[in-house]
Amino acid sequence: MKVSQLLDGLSVKGFDLEVDFETEIKDINIDSRNLKKRAPFFAFKGAAVDSHKFAADAYASGIVPFVVAERKIEGVPTVVVEDGRKAVARACRNFFGKPDEQLSCIGITGTNGKTTVSYIIDSILKDAGHKPVLVGTTGVVFGDTVVDLDATTPSPYEFFKVLRQALDAGCDSLVMEVSSHALHQHRINGVVFDVGIFTNLSGDHLDYHKSMEEYFEAKKILFTSEYCNVGVIGKDSEYGERLLKEVEIDKTSYGLTPKCEITAKEIWFDLNGLKAKLIYPGGEIDVQSALVGLHNLENIMSAAAGTLMVGIDSKNIANGISNLKNVTGRLEKFEKSNGAYIFVDYAHTDDALENVLEALSSFKEQRIITVFGCGGDRDRTKRPRMAKAAEKNSDVVIVTNDNPRTEDPKQIISDIIEGFENAESVIITPDRALAIEKACGMANQGDIVLIAGKGHEDYMILATETIHFDDREEVKKHLEVT
Repeated sequence: MKVSQLLDGLSVKGFDLEVDFETEIKDINIDSRNLKKRAPFFAFKGAAVDSHKFAADAYASGIVPFVVAERKIEGVPTVVVEDGRKAVARACRNFFGKPDEQLSCIGITGTNGKTTVSYIIDSILKDAGHKPVLVGTTGVVFGDTVVDLDATTPSPYEFFKVLRQALDAGCDSLVMEVSSHALHQHRINGVVFDVGIFTNLSGDHLDYHKSMEEYFEAKKILFTSEYCNVGVIGKDSEYGERLLKEVEIDKTSYGLTPKCEITAKEIWFDLNGLKAKLIYPGGEIDVQSALVGLHNLENIMSAAAGTLMVGIDSKNIANGISNLKNVTGRLEKFEKSNGAYIFVDYAHTDDALENVLEALSSFKEQRIITVFGCGGDRDRTKRPRMAKAAEKNSDVVIVTNDNPRTEDPKQIISDIIEGFENAESVIITPDRALAIEKACGMANQGDIVLIAGKGHEDYMILATETIHFDDREEVKKHLEVT
């Protein structure tokens, strides 16, 4: 690829004459610790590190032909751009041949529900004969290929690389969870989604965004013409109503509140799933799903709305919803031999935990037993709020560890305990395996156990060590009554 092709669409402010726009390049350098030959180095101000300070040394290596940066690097052939983050995303997109242009693209953002909505849409598209690539919290999935990711939305290089792989494998559509971090950092700049979906917004990631207002503004980026053609927005929340008023692109609303363009009636729930009639301007869709709870009806409405916007037939929507039997680690159900039900869920915010517990409370016969913890090195403000959410809808609460990372687990638990009104009744069991064993062991017929926080994750991060740990595997050890 020529330099001129790599830099196509970048907001270039200026460049040194030493930069040859007709020369061939072989790759892109983003990490100065692992430089590749005949590849320019892209410098930008990151969340933790400003890589401009490594640009001169990268060029001095002799294998970097020039640098792309937000300012002139003295003594180094430099292409100066308006925004380094956008520049590297655009360059990665160009390098891998703009694969998104050949895919129908649906992006989902919000605090809770993104993964479930993406799985429902994936199922609907498959029923309609499409070959989607799924990108999100559980990794990248297309066909028989599964790629693990370190983040909900990967780095620009990894993202566009995997899109190219998916396109070459025959995929024709993209279903993607779009995180607030990725939007704020412009990791996917250049992609214009056919449909952007907003699920909801509640307190999370405030260690990064600092305030709910900043968090909301980051999510709002998806619903600009730079990133999206049509918005599908959940109206059942304060932030959803606000987003509907503020965005300028074409949009539609879904939810159970009045005047939603896509809504539901004749709703029926139990522990085996739900039924409802979805109402939209063009007609009605009778849906039946194995997913449990009101929050999952909202997820189904958003997925139906999103796929309607890209022209999927109502029959395929109904079939796709029915075909999806579970979403890994999202209210994943297990039944104990004595008749108790155990659910494993990814709920790791107070809003998500409250939604899940309210859903389960509707089917409560005896007790609800909740096991949860909070991650270390993450938003501390949600810890007491999660305690309040657990206490509100649980008969027994067990507080345990959940990826403490480099924080002291005792301090994390102490922060959680501050949120309980009746802290004396809370069972504290830092060892998560023992906490799960304790909850499963005390569960009798008619009881419901919720193991919250980790969901699909199969690891535990302790200090700087990552060990194998899977809530679902731990639950399966205790399903038989001895």
